[in-house]
Amino acid sequence: MNRTQQIRFGLTAALTLLSIYLLIPTFRAAGISQADRAAAASDPDAKARIDGIDARAIRRGLDLQGGMYLVLEVEQEGMTGDQAQDALRRVREIITNRVDQFGVSEPVIQTQGNSRIIVQLPGLQDPERAKSLIGRTARLEFRLVRALEEIPGVVARLDEAFRAAGAARGDTSALASAPLASGEPADPGAAASDLPQLPTPVDRDEDAQYVRDHPFSAYVSQDEDFARMYGTPLYSEEGDVARVESLLQQPAARVLGTALEFQYDTEALTYGALRVRPLYLLNATPSLTGDRLTNARSAPDPERPGGWQVEMTLDRRGAREFARVTGENVGRNLAITLDGRVASAPNIRTKIPSGKASISGSFTNVEAADLALLLRAGALPANVRIEEERTVGPGLGRDSIRLGVRAGLIGAALVVLFMIIYYRFSGVIAVVGLIVNLLILMAALAQFGLTLTLPGIAGIVLTVGMAVDANVLINERIREELRKNKTVRAAVDSGFNNAMRTILDANITTLITGIILLWFGTGPIKGFAVTLSIGICTTVFVALVLNRAIMESLARDPARTTLSI
Repeated sequence: MNRTQQIRFGLTAALTLLSIYLLIPTFRAAGISQADRAAAASDPDAKARIDGIDARAIRRGLDLQGGMYLVLEVEQEGMTGDQAQDALRRVREIITNRVDQFGVSEPVIQTQGNSRIIVQLPGLQDPERAKSLIGRTARLEFRLVRALEEIPGVVARLDEAFRAAGAARGDTSALASAPLASGEPADPGAAASDLPQLPTPVDRDEDAQYVRDHPFSAYVSQDEDFARMYGTPLYSEEGDVARVESLLQQPAARVLGTALEFQYDTEALTYGALRVRPLYLLNATPSLTGDRLTNARSAPDPERPGGWQVEMTLDRRGAREFARVTGENVGRNLAITLDGRVASAPNIRTKIPSGKASISGSFTNVEAADLALLLRAGALPANVRIEEERTVGPGLGRDSIRLGVRAGLIGAALVVLFMIIYYRFSGVIAVVGLIVNLLILMAALAQFGLTLTLPGIAGIVLTVGMAVDANVLINERIREELRKNKTVRAAVDSGFNNAMRTILDANITTLITGIILLWFGTGPIKGFAVTLSIGICTTVFVALVLNRAIMESLARDPARTTLSI
């Protein structure tokens, strides 16, 4: 064995041993049952051990591991081209931050076209929670609650405007095209004695005339005891919330002017025998926004045993502004709103110079943690809607693996059988090279953190075909040389030299195609391109290094006058 053959054998042996070592975590991860994984969720040490194994194992894609696939549409109406692209970029960054904090391993988040974002979350166990975290705008604002004395006059103005707009019998569909009521918005500074009082709600089913006369206040109740408990005297029964919000979106509601805005509480509550939702009259312009937030975390609520709250910290500029707002409005309520709903409306008892605030409510530990996550990641600069949603269960993923591996094994077995029958001992050498080829390919997937998908398995099967094709070219060339009555050594040398150019040409052109698919493709196409591109490189290496070293070692035996080919 000359020095060149020693180098070839040594290099191949080193790569083979290294590949086996790199694949050990993959075999260990495959041996961890779902029961073991579920048990490790409550054991930090066991979870850390399993996470460490998974981090070094071959990562499985959505179709093999199960999880969620979402197509998000970013609403860009009214934006210029540059604004739309900036909004798309910022939405992608914020969603990436949210998903990273959510803890999904190996998510895929990428833009598609000019307004869509593809989100793949392999291994996800709680799809509804993920959708809430990804699609929620999470716009945080601090707004002052208006004085209670203003409310009756504002509600009376709305009733008047909706009557004039044709809101009889509570039919809001007629309001969209109805003319606006004349008159200026209610004077926020008017004295309480100058403002009409809210009428007492009646049974709407028995008094249709009342609904015609009070198209807004018929669906809103007022209660002084309720005001002492929740900071607002207004509430609606849960079934009327959507109707009232629809009314407030109509043109007639513009009588509120630009200074006032109604917002419901984020949650319904039980009041007497009813499920109701508090309704707040707020400043339309926020005193402070979530842009000034530097941190948010969940913590136990000291005022509600067993409950949780979200503690927030503002930056220096936000802290100064928060101190000014709280110092100038001691005794008033400050509403903390999320996405147009009031999360809480605490009373300002003193100036708060620390720049710290909290959102309290009936939060569970998970809900508070999710809200803190959203606030830390930031609000989406544009609304998004889910255009497409697919969920792949873990069972379906396991079935995909089983069927994919079965198909690969059947294909490989047929190839191996053909090579051994047709090329005899030279076919056995090709099979050895094929095994080494697949080991190096799988080790590369594990080492570089690449994701194996179902199309990726198809790429591996195609790699088997490419490897066999290279060996067929080599063996047929050697056969031709042997037919010319050349010695075994001369036939092997000529066979490899003549086949090398054809093998390189075929594989390089295929590799270029794989790189193009990898560069421009998405999802399944990229998964196929990854394994195909790596497989081409390993195929050329094994065929021209390992297989050649074995064949040349056999040919150098002086006693050998023929070759089993």
